[in-house]
Amino acid sequence: MMLERILGKLLLLTISLVTLVNGYFVTPTHAQDQSEYRVDFSGVSASIPVNIRTGPTTSATIIDKLQPNTRVQFSGWTRGTSLNDFWTNAPDNRWFFYEKNGVKHYVASAFINGNPPATDQNKVLVSYQVTITTNIPALRQAYENAIRNWNNTGIVSLTPTQNAPITLGEGYARGYDGFGWWQSNGSRVTGGTVIQWNRVSNRNAAYLEALATHEIGHVLRLNHRSDHSIMNNSWLTRITGPTQNDINELIRIYSR
Repeated sequence: MMLERILGKLLLLTISLVTLVNGYFVTPTHAQDQSEYRVDFSGVSASIPVNIRTGPTTSATIIDKLQPNTRVQFSGWTRGTSLNDFWTNAPDNRWFFYEKNGVKHYVASAFINGNPPATDQNKVLVSYQVTITTNIPALRQAYENAIRNWNNTGIVSLTPTQNAPITLGEGYARGYDGFGWWQSNGSRVTGGTVIQWNRVSNRNAAYLEALATHEIGHVLRLNHRSDHSIMNNSWLTRITGPTQNDINELIRIYSR
């Protein structure tokens, strides 16, 4: 009898800890609450079925699917597993959520055409990992300053790490002071920059910073411009960082 009572209590406790949602037993969790932002907005799902999960990761249980091109009203967002955007192929680690029967339903932002209203917490639209491969101190410093310049826009986040798919180094730059590129290999975004040291070794630190910032701009998919912009070659001797024109272009590229 004692064993039966204990087992009965354990069963009751287990049932009290789970909630039945769309035929699946899921365990509600508040682990993400500290990094979740509450804001009402809507978006339209991609032209393919999109998974709805119990958490902001691809390992969370799939509890339902959005049918193609479905408008959804969301109540907030958080960050989780990064997935490549369905439209731009850029990495996106945001997850949007709404509540149904008291349980949060999470959908990867990468498959939603729509964004939360701009706030200080969610201005970052895209994140990339980069590796600085040069051992030339002046170039390393220029790249570090350039990374800081782009991160200060609040629109992109560049994180230096080892063996990243985007490299920042020195080498032959096709006859220019520097060269930068962005490309997509299937689901993987790659790219990089090279600065030709034998062409710029006599230039000052401000120019090297501007040059590195300009070339990383190409990695971020920015093209040359003819106005007030770090992407305008004629401004590289006068400014070292992105201008509002560059920020606006980043928003245009990475927002949907």
